[in-house]
Amino acid sequence: MEDFTQRGGKRDGAGRKKIREDVKRNKQWRLNVNEKELELLNKKFDKLKKQELVKKLIGEEHMKVVAVLNQKGGIGKTTSVRNIGRILNEKGKKVLLIDMDQQGNLTSSFGIDKRVLEYTIHDLLSNAANKDFSLSLKDVIINVETLDLVPSNIKLARADYNFGNVRGREYLLKEVLKDVEFDYDYCLIDCPPNLGIITDNALTASNKVIVPMKAEKFALEGINDLLDTVEDIQKFYNNELEILGVFLNQLKPRTNLHDVLTDEIKEYFGDKLFQTAIRDSIKIAEASALNQSITEYAPKSTGAEDYISLVQEILEREEK
Repeated sequence: MEDFTQRGGKRDGAGRKKIREDVKRNKQWRLNVNEKELELLNKKFDKLKKQELVKKLIGEEHMKVVAVLNQKGGIGKTTSVRNIGRILNEKGKKVLLIDMDQQGNLTSSFGIDKRVLEYTIHDLLSNAANKDFSLSLKDVIINVETLDLVPSNIKLARADYNFGNVRGREYLLKEVLKDVEFDYDYCLIDCPPNLGIITDNALTASNKVIVPMKAEKFALEGINDLLDTVEDIQKFYNNELEILGVFLNQLKPRTNLHDVLTDEIKEYFGDKLFQTAIRDSIKIAEASALNQSITEYAPKSTGAEDYISLVQEILEREEK
């Protein structure tokens, strides 16, 4: 009679060998699959994550994103973004400027013909809305003088229509900026003179808000709407957002009307009002007309003196 145990033992030995081989092949197959999956993930995410990890390890900070905002036009907002950015750069900061105004005045202030631009901030926001990241922020940035600029033009006028029904539309700019969040010290956003999707994007992506104002009649009219917008963004989209400060622009000192209006603004904003005010200056207007910053055009002027003082205050408040 055949020894079943012996026969089974032989078969068990062969079976175990086959199982080991199958397991080995299976492990190798899974390893190959995992390597392929990892390679795909690396291509999609790894560049940004590695940059973030390395820069965190060596102590680099996220760039500070500051929205310069007032829903009123004609208060020198764009000129201020240009000059603040330039002076920050002169103080050793690496600065990115973003033109978020459909008028594209910040873009034009560098002598750029906004009508012939291949890509603008609108293209980046549109791609982010469609989850298409084939166009990166670095593809759109234009180097101007010692600054980097993301330009804009009239295409941005369709933003409310194009992005109005997009889920998470308030976060589009924030998503775009992830590509350079460790590449700059400061990002200044020139906001449009209205409150809408583009302004919401600027505030959702920002850490701080700076509000330029003119000491004129009805200066505080509408300011509650601006503050309500900031409060809504804080509550629903960006709880880190805060108003860094308010500064008076195009100030005409030693006039009774300006003194009264300045006192009203001081009472309204308290310690949020910067000590520095930008005095009305023909040199600032001339510099803008020549597509230059005030420190480049007239470094000894009162306009240059005021903007340098304002930037120093901004840096001091940031360091607190």
